[in-house]
Amino acid sequence: MPQSYDVFMLNRRVKFRPFLEDFNEENVVLHESELQLLDPTERMLRELPTMLKRSPRLDNVTIYARDLDQVWMTFCSGYQELAAAGGVVQDEDGHVLWIQRNGKWDLPKGKLESGESLEEAAVREVEEETGISDLEITGEAFTTFHTYEQDGVILLKTTFWYPMRHRGTQTRGVPQSIEGISDVTWLTSPFPEEVLNKTFGSIRTVLDELL
Repeated sequence: MPQSYDVFMLNRRVKFRPFLEDFNEENVVLHESELQLLDPTERMLRELPTMLKRSPRLDNVTIYARDLDQVWMTFCSGYQELAAAGGVVQDEDGHVLWIQRNGKWDLPKGKLESGESLEEAAVREVEEETGISDLEITGEAFTTFHTYEQDGVILLKTTFWYPMRHRGTQTRGVPQSIEGISDVTWLTSPFPEEVLNKTFGSIRTVLDELL
């Protein structure tokens, strides 16, 4: 299967896909809720965040490219990149570990420290943010990309999510308040709508992939 990339911008998924032979040769296809680009220029890629801000109903963006890797590298070059790692943690009864961070439901993750492997960073961040230990990585990482602005700098974060098992059942956690975390809790799937409605699109994707 050809390579593809998904990046979340303003909590909306932007899909990078290989060119399809039956794609409309028009360079831009734009509707109120849908945008398709074919072989976008560097300028078009740079203006994506502005377009999304100005179009709150635009929720389906797909970029098709004949040289997808080159277009993806051009897109990434417009951002300062950083890496993070985290986990989708299940206990022995299948409950999933969630946190509330700055009013949003989220999964524990954080930036890599110097000299750390991805696996080490993922376990450390889960332990620090939730107070939950006795963790074991049980599979390969799933990767997500998202952009955000911090101190006037636009960042592209790559997060490596590992499936993990906690040796225990609904162990009481300790939220890392210095990181804006107010709650640590275990939930069972299917998750309540009030949780899913207050999380990020990328988190839904991670859960679909790793659970």
